[in-house]
Amino acid sequence: MNISGVSRKKAFLGNITTAVRNKAWELCRDCESILDVCCGNGLFFLHSKENKSVKRQLVGIDKSEALLREANMIFQDNAIEGISLIRGDAFQLPFKPETFDRVVCVNTLLNLASLDIIEALLAELMSVCKPNGKLLVEIRNQANPYIRLKYWVHSRKQKFPVRAYKIEEISTIFERHGFHCTRILPIGCPVEFIAKAFLIEAGRKQQS
Repeated sequence: MNISGVSRKKAFLGNITTAVRNKAWELCRDCESILDVCCGNGLFFLHSKENKSVKRQLVGIDKSEALLREANMIFQDNAIEGISLIRGDAFQLPFKPETFDRVVCVNTLLNLASLDIIEALLAELMSVCKPNGKLLVEIRNQANPYIRLKYWVHSRKQKFPVRAYKIEEISTIFERHGFHCTRILPIGCPVEFIAKAFLIEAGRKQQS
């Protein structure tokens, strides 16, 4: 895997960031249609090279033109084809409702400053997820003392937000929109209290 073209390696190739991407791909690698929201430089789709024989719809969307250009370069460096990259707004996705088997948004919610903003984003993501599809999102663990201290120090030095959240806060949002958590995977440590992050899989509640 050629990642020499990755800018800001500390941010994009950090231990948590990489572990979250890898685990998310494991949960959707065989799906026919996958949307990566806030895809950045496209590192999530590097795994698609593992099985070129599978025909599927792989789409990434991000608001940064510079990162999308970097994604195209990384795909070229790794001989990856068939990824559709779109410049667009994650809060106003240019897709029909119930389009994708998997909707992925990882390494993103930590940069959203409030639960109201997160709910607006998740509502949009849920709308493009197929009835039997799954949504994959990730949060940094607010219960982890190291994460809390790290982000507090960051808030003193940087202007852009970095936030950790609780599983209960995200699951409550899902419940309000007719979804529920189907899987919660700790990242960085199997012990939930000190896990650095959680990958959350959610799907629509089945009508009784």
